[in-house]
Amino acid sequence: MNIITKEEIMQQTGISKSVASRIIREGKLEMVKRGYPFYANKRLNFCPLVVVNEMLGLELKGSEYNALKSVS
Repeated sequence: MNIITKEEIMQQTGISKSVASRIIREGKLEMVKRGYPFYANKRLNFCPLVVVNEMLGLELKGSEYNALKSVS
C-alpha cells in the first residue's frame, strides 16, 4: 500500500504544515467513510496516497508500506 505523511505533502507541494495536517485529517475521515475504522485513530499520521491524490487532483508520490515486511 502506498501511504503519504504530512511531511511528504509539505515537501512535494510546498504548502504549510497546518494545511498538510488538514489534508491528512480529511483523508483519514474519507477512509472511515469507505469502511476502514482503523483510520479513526487520532495518532495515525498518514493516509493512503490514492485518497490524497483524489482530494488534491495531483499525482504525489508516497512511501511504499508493506506490513508483512515490517513484521519479519
